Amino acid sequence: MVQYVTDTSKWETWQRDYRLGLILIMPPDMVASRINPLRAKYDPRTYAYCPAHITLSDPLGLEITPDRDAEVRRILGSVQPFSLYFDKPHASRERGGVAYPIRPREPIDALRTTLHQASVFTRPPCYTRTIPPHMTLSEFVTIEESWRIMDEIKDTAPSGSFLCDRVEFIVPDRDMHFQRVKSYALGKG
Repeated sequence: MVQYVTDTSKWETWQRDYRLGLILIMPPDMVASRINPLRAKYDPRTYAYCPAHITLSDPLGLEITPDRDAEVRRILGSVQPFSLYFDKPHASRERGGVAYPIRPREPIDALRTTLHQASVFTRPPCYTRTIPPHMTLSEFVTIEESWRIMDEIKDTAPSGSFLCDRVEFIVPDRDMHFQRVKSYALGKG
C-alpha cells in the first residue's frame, strides 16, 4: 500500500522517527500558493522537506495497512470540518523562527486527541502536541534574522482563513522530502 524507505543510513537521527510518516493539516492550494513562496524564500531547507502545513500527529509507530487505513479513515470521519484563521506572522524574542499562529486552537487539539486513538500511534506523546498550532515560515534562524524577516514581510504577508475538511498522510522519500500519500476527509464517517 505505502512505499516506505528502508535505507535510512543517510538520514539524521531525528529524521528516522518520521520514516513511517505522519498526518498533517495542509492548507488548500489557494492558501498554500500564497504561503509556500515565503517558506521557500525564508527557509528553503525545511520547505524542501515539506510545504506549508500545521503539524497534527505524532510520527506513526506502525505501518499503514488496509485495516489501519480503514481505522484512521473511520476515526477522522467522526470529526466535523472546521474553519482556521491565519492573520499576521509572529516572531519570538526568545528563540528564532517566524510562523503564523493558527486559530482557533480548540478544534485542532480535539482533532489531535481523536486522531491519536488510532492504533498506528504506538509511541509516547510527542512534544509537538503541546506547541500551539502554527504554519512555519522560517525556523533554524537567529532571533535577529527572524525580526529582519518580520520587517521585510510586515506589509505584504497574506492573511486569511480556510476550511479544514481533510488532513494529509505524508511519508518521506529517501531524500527526506515528504510526499503526500493519502487525504482523509473529515466528517465523512
